[in-house]
Amino acid sequence: MNEARLFYPPRSTGMVFHLLVMMALFGLGAWGLWRASEISIGLALFLYLLPVLLALILLPLLAYRLYALRSARYLVERDGFHLIWGMRVEDIPMQAVIWVKPIEELGIRLPLPWLRWPGAVVGVRRLRDGRRVEFLSARSRRLVVIGLPEKLYVISPQDPQAFLQACRESMELGSLSPMPSRSVYPGFLLARVWQTPAARSLILIGLLLNLTALSWVILAIPARASITLGFGPGREPVPAARLLLLPVLSISFFLMDFFLGLWLFRRTEAQTSDHPWLGTLRMIPGRTTAYLLWLCGVIVSSLFLTAVISIAR
Repeated sequence: MNEARLFYPPRSTGMVFHLLVMMALFGLGAWGLWRASEISIGLALFLYLLPVLLALILLPLLAYRLYALRSARYLVERDGFHLIWGMRVEDIPMQAVIWVKPIEELGIRLPLPWLRWPGAVVGVRRLRDGRRVEFLSARSRRLVVIGLPEKLYVISPQDPQAFLQACRESMELGSLSPMPSRSVYPGFLLARVWQTPAARSLILIGLLLNLTALSWVILAIPARASITLGFGPGREPVPAARLLLLPVLSISFFLMDFFLGLWLFRRTEAQTSDHPWLGTLRMIPGRTTAYLLWLCGVIVSSLFLTAVISIAR
């Protein structure tokens, strides 16, 4: 019998932190975009666009870290360990494990990841002897360390004592059959997407459309003081800088489509069916859904580019 025991990291604090920071960034980006649309070209315009740029960069990172925390789990069985943290997966054969112990019993202080926050203590550091230390944890205390000859894994089960007890029981029972060692990194997914001609073409077309729209606006704004967007009472002219709204919105939609498509790309039909909120898409294989989403991104970007050209000409 090879019954697996499932453990989760503490989630509540990290999820609240991620959601609050994401809402703050979204509000800051929206404020910067609104202020940028109210003024003319100049230094102030670019200063107001900085929060927008910051939000576009950090929101996808925080969204992935939130997803990784939500999906994180540790499985212990007689044949080994399964460590899952978002798109990072590590399968460790039991025969490769030397020991499992609380971090307090190590006798040395492990360096924590440089970039960390509640719910995302994730990263790789090195000890003085050259061994790699990989953190897949949600907190910086009450950690458990899995020791291998050349690497340490640091995790944060909600109940460390129950996890250690499960490890002792599994080690005492012994392995039934050797578990193959497996390491999956988020970068592997990007490589698979890039190697798929349809996905690569859709993403590159969408990126090219957005860069074209942004370049067109940057060149058009200095040449005119005002523009007519075509809606509002009396079709009154507005500052030309407001045209920046269109490429910024287009890029925002494109990024949302891109990252959601990445998530769907790696999901199988069975996994997708576990999420009823996907509605009628839940019966479509994840890869097909990703293609449809990226195609929608291309269509939306085309519409925004058409609007930019029509208004700025």
